[in-house]
Amino acid sequence: LLKSVNSIEQHKTTIAKYTTATELKNKTDAENIGFLKNWAEKLTGSNRYQGDVGEKILKRVLNSCEYLEGRDFTCQEGDKIINTDNENELKTIRPDIYVKMTDNTDLVIDSKVSLDNWKNWVNEKKDEELKKSHLKKHIKSVNDHIKTLSSKKYTHSLKRKVFSSTVMFVAFEAGYLAALEHDPDIGEKAYNQNVILAGPGNIMAIIKIVETLKAKERQIQGLNEMTQSASQLYEKYATLKSYLKKLVTSYNSHAKNLRSVINSGWAGKANLEKQIINLKEKHGISAGKNIEKTLPEEDKIEDIEDPEDKGPYVN
Repeated sequence: LLKSVNSIEQHKTTIAKYTTATELKNKTDAENIGFLKNWAEKLTGSNRYQGDVGEKILKRVLNSCEYLEGRDFTCQEGDKIINTDNENELKTIRPDIYVKMTDNTDLVIDSKVSLDNWKNWVNEKKDEELKKSHLKKHIKSVNDHIKTLSSKKYTHSLKRKVFSSTVMFVAFEAGYLAALEHDPDIGEKAYNQNVILAGPGNIMAIIKIVETLKAKERQIQGLNEMTQSASQLYEKYATLKSYLKKLVTSYNSHAKNLRSVINSGWAGKANLEKQIINLKEKHGISAGKNIEKTLPEEDKIEDIEDPEDKGPYVN
């Protein structure tokens, strides 16, 4: 009897522990569900909440990949530009996130796309036609936001160097995939408008692809600069050689004239110097200064030979 009583007490204890653990788990699950519902409501509430929560999700994705705010990306940094509606006023452009690239170029990411219609599409369980209507509105909303982002032309309006395409981040993966599934061309349409469509599952892959493209672009730019420098060097040498060839021709022309002067003056046969000395000696002309003698090698004026005048040669 005592053993039976002890066994019953052990069962009661086990049941009590299980009950406590189950209640705790149910409480935790309820809190998690409430948290997710709260985020879902915010994502499909006002545009401000959608933008804030979308930005928070994007930051969490970036942080999970060891991107740090301030070092690798910045949030809500505004640039003041002239208001096109009133040139006497300034307005602030404030994209959601700038991801810093490797060459002082920023990648602009926007997370303000509306998900109201996507939520209605998911929640509609009874009316199939109404469900289809919500889906069409969701697709239209994504396409409209693509056009809005494209029209902002961040590459021209911002006071910083940014990548040519803007990333449009859809914070809920299901909303992103629904748009791709039911409008297969939406990604290409976005790309043609300089917008890259992304969700939580591929945003980091897209950032890495952009970084790779920028690295390749820098390599190509470096090669172009080398080619341009080589072309400039070639042209400068061609100009220098042209001047030198003209100088050689001019020098040889002057050397020829100078040899003629030297030969006529004192180096050649029947030169002027011999005639003057003979005249002095025959007639006893006195002079206070003697004519300076020169050595034969001093009277030689050598030409400069242009190797190209001899025709092709091999070193």
